[in-house]
Amino acid sequence: MSEAKETLHIRIEYFDGQDEGDVGYPYYVASCDDIGLVTDGRTFEELLTNVREVLDLCFEDTDAVTEYNVVPDPRIVFV
Repeated sequence: MSEAKETLHIRIEYFDGQDEGDVGYPYYVASCDDIGLVTDGRTFEELLTNVREVLDLCFEDTDAVTEYNVVPDPRIVFV
């Protein structure tokens, strides 16, 4: 196994919600392939709250190194 990652890169995308079949209002989506994170929010602030909640749930009662090859409490970088 390679050395555990100290940083998670979380990709943020903005959607205007107007594409065919879309929700009709703007929203943000955050994702991180390293831990299988995907969440969204209607505002950027809501998105950040949801990201924190998902990260807390991912690392709660889990050996982050064994499960995700990520150090406990990694640095978060939004890209």
